[in-house]
Amino acid sequence: MSAGGRGRLIVGIALVILGLFATVAGAAVVVLVGPDGSIGLPPTRFLGSGVALTLPQLDVPRLPAGRTIALDAEVAPSDVPLFIGIAPSADVDAYLRGAPIDVIQQIDWPGAARTEPVAGSRSPSPPADQTFWAISAQGTSPSLHWVAAPGDWTLVVMRADAAPSLDVMLSGSVTIGALGSIGIALLLVAVAILALGIWLTARAAIVRSN
Repeated sequence: MSAGGRGRLIVGIALVILGLFATVAGAAVVVLVGPDGSIGLPPTRFLGSGVALTLPQLDVPRLPAGRTIALDAEVAPSDVPLFIGIAPSADVDAYLRGAPIDVIQQIDWPGAARTEPVAGSRSPSPPADQTFWAISAQGTSPSLHWVAAPGDWTLVVMRADAAPSLDVMLSGSVTIGALGSIGIALLLVAVAILALGIWLTARAAIVRSN
């Protein structure tokens, strides 16, 4: 085989390997987020002895024009009226300061989570009486859909009367439209690289056999 043929063979094999890894990565992104860029949280049970369950890690970045992040959350039907809301973290911290709460530290896949109790003795007023919520819902199975604004936000689940002790099944999703198109584009590019690598490798092999 000539030096040029060996070079094409080496390049072809390298592209095949790169294409395989990139295809797997692209397929994983598409499967994980879907074509709409949605990452789902399967129904997850949360138990808490405090007055509120909070998810404070909702740091929403400023995205390019036309790009948005949407958050959906739903609480499974309950025997008692529940409240779910999203508000600026500073307002939530002030509202719940001194009250016993349970903070969601980690959400695992599928359907598992780790919470950390925060001790307190104060009894806050009912959450629906507060005016700082960006979005909220109340009832025996409340749900919400929120197109997020940039900022530092906290999701809160409470009993409507702000009484202690929670046993809720929470599910939801985060949708970032750009992720879906990025995953599809990555997969298409990966398949193209893989196809080119296979073609170069096959061509080099044919030349060698001749």
